[in-house]
Amino acid sequence: MTSRSAGRPRAGWHAYRPRRDAALPSWAVELALTIERPPPSSPGDEAAAPQALLLVHAAGPVRALAVALGSAVREVDSIAGVEPPLPSLHLVPSHPESGLDPLPPRAVLPHLRRANERGRPVRHRRGRAFEAVAGSWEAGAGAVLTCLGPAGLSAQAVVALGGHGEPRALRPPPGGAVVLRAWRLRRPGGPVGRAGEPAAEWALACGVVLGSPTGNGLGRIARRYAVRACEAGWDATVLTGTVALEVAKAGDPRHRPPISAAQGAPGDAVTALLTACLGATDCPDCHTTGPSLPGR
Repeated sequence: MTSRSAGRPRAGWHAYRPRRDAALPSWAVELALTIERPPPSSPGDEAAAPQALLLVHAAGPVRALAVALGSAVREVDSIAGVEPPLPSLHLVPSHPESGLDPLPPRAVLPHLRRANERGRPVRHRRGRAFEAVAGSWEAGAGAVLTCLGPAGLSAQAVVALGGHGEPRALRPPPGGAVVLRAWRLRRPGGPVGRAGEPAAEWALACGVVLGSPTGNGLGRIARRYAVRACEAGWDATVLTGTVALEVAKAGDPRHRPPISAAQGAPGDAVTALLTACLGATDCPDCHTTGPSLPGR
């Protein structure tokens, strides 16, 4: 399902705080969702409420071909192991959409920077240049990633998700996050695949990121989380190496999409997963139904 609204959106990234009834805008060519669940500021305190940021990319009529070519170039770069410099986000005034509350640009970069600091309390100084601080990521031999950000070193592990299951099983522990990245492969009504099956309209990758101030035991925690997610109906896999690193950064469009972890999917499956991710950090009795996603 896609939402529809009057007028043509401006080319660029549109920032929203999504609600549970959010749908995929019909004009979207790429989206990045990150739901950060900050840890308590001190032992004994309650964790802060999860914060969701949805970035939706619109391409102007002249740029449609450039978007397709850009996806191909990024895929070649991924195969070659090339990591391009982080570009600046081209944020534009958000196009009005049902279920999506527009956010000002000043709220976007502080949210994205939290990916560099998952698993540890962060107290930012006022007036810091958020865009200038990117963090230095490193993939280890196992499931644990490390990231050196403004608040110091943090450790993260990634569980990739596919299929369809109980949304509550996706809820990350405090200090973690849910990330989703999807990009359009073709327009609806385009070519069909084998045996008359519609070709995939979208590529998508989704994961739950577990964060910790240290890497001690984090790999075991990720494996236990994956087992529980499988018991709840999801296809869950603990990622390692550069694939895990790409998914951990998937919610930030300044990084390339996690092509090596992506699966093809129709547009309604992207909306279904978007809704499940939003439900995972909402009310404890929420339920989401929708079409299944490709398994892993």
